[in-house]
Amino acid sequence: MSRTLSVAALAASLSLILTACGGKAPAAAGGAAASGTADASAAPSDTQQQLTAKLNAYIGCFNALDSKTHGSIQSYTRWIKDVDAGPTGRETHVYGPFEISDYDMKQCDAPVTEAIAAKPALADLDAAAGHYQRALKALVPLSKDAHDYYDRQDYEDDQFAKGKQLHAPLMVAFKDFVAASETFNAELERQNDAAQREQLKALEQAEGRTREYYRLAMMLEAKAIMDLMSEDDFDQAKARERLDAFNRISDEAHAKVADQEPGKSDWEGFERGAENFRREGKERLQRVSEKKPYTDFERRMLDSPSMAPRGSANKLMQEYNTLVFQSNRQ
Repeated sequence: MSRTLSVAALAASLSLILTACGGKAPAAAGGAAASGTADASAAPSDTQQQLTAKLNAYIGCFNALDSKTHGSIQSYTRWIKDVDAGPTGRETHVYGPFEISDYDMKQCDAPVTEAIAAKPALADLDAAAGHYQRALKALVPLSKDAHDYYDRQDYEDDQFAKGKQLHAPLMVAFKDFVAASETFNAELERQNDAAQREQLKALEQAEGRTREYYRLAMMLEAKAIMDLMSEDDFDQAKARERLDAFNRISDEAHAKVADQEPGKSDWEGFERGAENFRREGKERLQRVSEKKPYTDFERRMLDSPSMAPRGSANKLMQEYNTLVFQSNRQ
């Protein structure tokens, strides 16, 4: 699975390896300043702007590389029977890790270094960002070396000699990245959730319940649902409450802002994404509450990035990521 972050919406947990739906991020923590229509008191403070800039830098890095790097790990390890031992040389289907591009790494280099040094200081998040950046930088040359080796099929010439040599340091780098990713994701979610809830309050106080208010409110509810329902042992009563809350804010938004111009067609796409997410949340709750088993075919598709069965955590995550994408288009 893949995963995505944006200042507008934060995708779910790393254990599910969600994909980043890259998209635009708001220029400031408060919608009023960007619109130019609210009074000066509605403008975000310097501290809010600094916090938004810091989070945007971290999220840009995370979105650029986290999902791709987890995919690289899966690509490399899926054909190795014993990952601890490494390749035997008798494998028939082999795949190297993905190469981490210079373009993507640029988003995790200077912007992250500058964000760590920037105010406001957020000790835990800044430390997690630094670890994430170091883990990526350590992985880049190892990943490229292994990518080139397998892509050029050099293992046919040396009977996997270099492949066996590369395996141990590559796995060490992968494991360090996964640990760094988990910590960075958790801290980034915590800070981003808090920032978005403050933004929501500021928006309502400054402008009332505008389209931007509803978009952010719906995404916060959707993320709460995703966080709660990502495992099969979730609290079903709380899930019903969360789904009802999402339904209420979605219905209110449709009644009040769906027909507004400009941007009506983009909003319709967002509403379709919200409706699909709502339906899949209901399917997820029903499947778990009724303890409906997966068929053999569905079980094989549980980790599919596009064919996960209805009512599964992965399917709900796919609909959530689509909603993130639509949110970022607004």
